[in-house]
Amino acid sequence: MRLLFRTASALLAALPLAVAHPADAFTTKKVFVRYVVDRCPMEEGEPCTVWRLRLSDGRMIRLPDAVAPVTTPHGSQVAYYRKSDGALVVHDVTTGKIRAVPGTWSPGASPLKHLSPAGRFAVVGPSYQVVDTSTGQVHTLPFTPDRAISFSPDNAYLIARRPRVAGQPEVDEVFSTTTWTVVRRGSKFGALRTGGAVVAYIDAETIGKPVEIRFWDLTTDKPARTPITIPANEYPQGLFWDRAGHLDIVSYLPRKFHHGMIVRGSGYRWRRANDHLRILDTVIPKERRISVVKGSVTS
Repeated sequence: MRLLFRTASALLAALPLAVAHPADAFTTKKVFVRYVVDRCPMEEGEPCTVWRLRLSDGRMIRLPDAVAPVTTPHGSQVAYYRKSDGALVVHDVTTGKIRAVPGTWSPGASPLKHLSPAGRFAVVGPSYQVVDTSTGQVHTLPFTPDRAISFSPDNAYLIARRPRVAGQPEVDEVFSTTTWTVVRRGSKFGALRTGGAVVAYIDAETIGKPVEIRFWDLTTDKPARTPITIPANEYPQGLFWDRAGHLDIVSYLPRKFHHGMIVRGSGYRWRRANDHLRILDTVIPKERRISVVKGSVTS
């Protein structure tokens, strides 16, 4: 089971960094990152600047040369700037291979924001520039999104929200990553499904009511299907589609108290939303602190 968290946000919208992630299947034998630890316990004698990856096979990998790593939605890849030479690298945790992205990079001016499925694109800098990690080519959108970018699972499309203009409705635009032109417009932002026509988003406006995952068809600009209700006492952080059309949700689990005593620490849970909210993974970390994601979470 894969668990990978990123910067928390009600809908994969304002995502800064990724650090913990979901699972695709109980039977998978591939290694992936369950979560990222952004501090090292002092008793281990390691400085708190050393990032660590907790893998699905139980291993903990240290990244002593990494600056604020981000992971792919399902944790097979992690990207970071190397302290030693400033290179932008993509580390495949399933094979152990590390490859440098062609080009010269500025870690201070262009912090990593996001890593797309399979590590194909990295999003960097305050203007959310999109870097092709194979060629090093940088693509700049015609506007700076006011929410995080979301890629379709096959990397064929991305969705970004235009900054709000007074008196005008919100506009979300879907770009083809082949032509870098707008292929679709709509009024809802969320996790983009394969095909680039449907988004899933967390409806945070239902105050006093159960939180719901809703679906929106950007082609018709109308609801796409029946909403899914989140279990009580779970606080959704992000949504992630895979290529098979599965939608996973990561939720925050607050501490549970009984007679004033903590009976369970805070943690995170991954569920398969469109499979009766089946639980894929639950993490109650022993580490002092894990970086959480929201569609990504850690700033």
